[in-house]
Amino acid sequence: MTGRKLTRTQVGPAREILLKQQGYKCALCECDFREQTIKGRKRVQKYKPALDHCHTTGYVRAVLCVNCNGREGEIWNRAQRCKRAGTAEEWTQALVDYWLLHATPQTVYIHPDHKSDDDKRLAKNAAERKKRAQAKAVAILGRKK
Repeated sequence: MTGRKLTRTQVGPAREILLKQQGYKCALCECDFREQTIKGRKRVQKYKPALDHCHTTGYVRAVLCVNCNGREGEIWNRAQRCKRAGTAEEWTQALVDYWLLHATPQTVYIHPDHKSDDDKRLAKNAAERKKRAQAKAVAILGRKK
């Protein structure tokens, strides 16, 4: 298949055609580009669409939200650096396979830096207790003046 290079003025219409084909959803995270939010006093589009393309071939792939488009590019660049043999795509597939395998623990060890939900709750409660104690101390010291 031979492609044709878009002009800058054709990017918007091409993006609209692909958006319609995609049901107005990001091809990765599936956020809805029709969703709106309020900024200031204006109603604006919540997710901004980006026309994604392959930086090797130049071919347009799909419409992604700007967040997914940026992350896809970062991951591709990092995969290029991580691969030892093979391609960035093979390394990325190996990473996905690794994540899927390890979705169920494969060892009995838990990393010392990991914070469980209970650990986080206890730390938050301790911080709140400290904050209340400091506020109480300030109130008491402030009355003695």
